[in-house]
Amino acid sequence: MNAFKKLSLSYQFTVLLLLLIAVASIAGYLIGSSVYVSEIRNQARTVADMVDNFGQWATRYRGVWVKDDPRDPKLQVGSFLEREASSSGAGGDSTMSNLAAFHRKNPALVQRELSDITMASPAKAKFRMTSDRFMNPNNAPSEFDKVAMDAIRESGASEYSEVRDGQLLYARRLVAEKGCLRCHGVPAEAPSAVSALYPGPQGYGYEEGKLAGVISVAIPLEFNLSTFIQRFDRQVWLALAAIAVGMAGLLVFIRQQVILPIRRVREFALAASNSDPGARIDKVEFVEGEHASANEIHELNTAVKAMHTSIDYLYRKMTKR
Repeated sequence: MNAFKKLSLSYQFTVLLLLLIAVASIAGYLIGSSVYVSEIRNQARTVADMVDNFGQWATRYRGVWVKDDPRDPKLQVGSFLEREASSSGAGGDSTMSNLAAFHRKNPALVQRELSDITMASPAKAKFRMTSDRFMNPNNAPSEFDKVAMDAIRESGASEYSEVRDGQLLYARRLVAEKGCLRCHGVPAEAPSAVSALYPGPQGYGYEEGKLAGVISVAIPLEFNLSTFIQRFDRQVWLALAAIAVGMAGLLVFIRQQVILPIRRVREFALAASNSDPGARIDKVEFVEGEHASANEIHELNTAVKAMHTSIDYLYRKMTKR
């Protein structure tokens, strides 16, 4: 520390300014990272809103009816709760082999299939519906989902999020409604298509108004120094340029108003100390009326000149004796 104090003021100011720039840059990066995570969290909320709204739409019609086509063997209806045969076949053919049928998928099935499509797509945001009382083993909760459900139950909050393994993990509360109890209430009262696949007890016992599970969203975090700089727009670069100009102006001010005046006072003091007693030395005068100035350098200069005048006066008085 003493070695640093012995350096020139110009060097000290430069080092401190560079440290300030480094600290400000790190702080800016951390703030940018926090803002980025907040943006991703809002994206996760939007995904959960979409899934929730889609489920509400499907609930309004007690599910979605899907029509198969016997002429298209690639068309897979998948899981369903009810099946009703059409009165007419595909293309007007009413033979039994060509009779189409309608299959009802409840809101949970519709949302799960939407989740399967999303998980298989190249989209960055992925979501799934899960519960700690799941029916389908494919819907078993992850470690994060378990933590999220415990936290939501304990706090009563509607959401929970974490940054884990380079991802923003988000969970939105799902509350069991009356329509959910038809399949997830008591096994004996569940539709035959459900009880046949999932005889229980896992997946049942939901209570109306209580936490049933969560919409779990995962979005990768891709924030680094390169992407941070790429997010700078024209206004940010103009602001950074203004800051750079301001710092350069500060350095010029310090040099002109602090360092150079101190050097002139130092030169005067050295000249006075090395001169013969009584010799005339040009004094430094920064401003008119310097003795009344509140500027510390002016006060220092006034004190040095007063000391030189006092010494010169004492010398003259002593030589007259």
